[in-house]
Amino acid sequence: MTIATTITAVSRRRLLQGATALPFASASVGHTAEAKVAVTPFKITVPQARLDDIQARLKMARWPDEPASNDPWTYGPPVSAMKDLVTYWTTTYDWRKQEAMMNRFPHFKARVADYDVHFIHLKSGRKNAQPIILTHGWPGCFVEFLDVIEPLAFPEKHGGNAEDAFDVVVASIPGFGFSSKPKGPITSTLVSRILDRVMVEGLGYKGYIAQGGDYGAGISIGMATESQHCKAAHVNLLLGAGAKQETEEERQAMERWNARSLTMGGYRAIQKTKPLSLAYGMDNNPIAVAAWLFEKFQGWSQLTNGDPWSVYTRDQILNAIMTYVVTDTFGTASWMYVGGEAAASRDNEVPPRRAPQKAALGVAHFPGEVSFWPRSFAERNFKLVRWSDMPRGGHFAAFEQPKLFVPEMRAFARDLRTAKP
Repeated sequence: MTIATTITAVSRRRLLQGATALPFASASVGHTAEAKVAVTPFKITVPQARLDDIQARLKMARWPDEPASNDPWTYGPPVSAMKDLVTYWTTTYDWRKQEAMMNRFPHFKARVADYDVHFIHLKSGRKNAQPIILTHGWPGCFVEFLDVIEPLAFPEKHGGNAEDAFDVVVASIPGFGFSSKPKGPITSTLVSRILDRVMVEGLGYKGYIAQGGDYGAGISIGMATESQHCKAAHVNLLLGAGAKQETEEERQAMERWNARSLTMGGYRAIQKTKPLSLAYGMDNNPIAVAAWLFEKFQGWSQLTNGDPWSVYTRDQILNAIMTYVVTDTFGTASWMYVGGEAAASRDNEVPPRRAPQKAALGVAHFPGEVSFWPRSFAERNFKLVRWSDMPRGGHFAAFEQPKLFVPEMRAFARDLRTAKP
């Protein structure tokens, strides 16, 4: 999780050196034959030697002592839970089967500046389908959205109406998964600009909407604020750390954020200051990566009696973990944290193309989200088109509750079509 979603990040746009060199797509770019961004097909194919090495390392596991605690997740994943996951990983989990499942979608890479951006692009086949780009955060990746892609693209096959169809793009942030790796810190603003160019100059969409949680929320808001091609953003995380709190609810939200940072923010403190030191251990130990990520999926999701398997399958969690492990991107994913800190500390301010209040926004508030700012904050700082208090779910909205996420997105697109200019 990051404070990149804050209104401060949206309205002030403090960037790293070089971030302003990559502009948003120009107004003249549409469905043209001469796209400025090259797009090429891609297929996930992990070398067998890499899979064999991961298995060998898993089988050499050395386990820490189990601490005594009334809450077994207090200090990290319980040893018993990790042993269970690793046993499944080494005896039952089949990466090739999961790889084939992922490859049933059309994958691509787009070259933008110095980055090769991995994404899925599933077209609905309907002439007037709404283009949408879905962007993950940390510790997620593109696999968070696998269960919602087809229902969004083909609603008539999944309990919806054909006129609600989307052309669906699911992007991997540079530094994550199968996108190329930054050589240093990267900001949400730069990623917003990269993904806008993928949508406009690579895929030829004249208008689109953006959705995300965690870093994906900040990136989506950045596109809606700065790109004339992004019609609106929809987020399942809204933070206002650093912004003025004008109501009691907002002050309480700030207090909850500060308390959460003290008790649950250790991972962020390390990743934003010493990511390379952490990467040495992670890149050599898949169990370390698994423990670091598994704890967040358990702690940030709304579960039954704290049981991760009340929401997820072991295959789903391992697909997310393996996306980091097979690509050695645990360390490079942390560059977003370093970039966020550096961006917030720079004196250089680049104003957005339009005031945040002009950016159309939809918000889905899932009750299990660990931090959230109230509706008053969204109404004051954006053109709020839709606010939904969801019945259940936590930080990983599409991953946890795909059957709630999909109709929410359909409803948001309908509300957007009927919203006053």
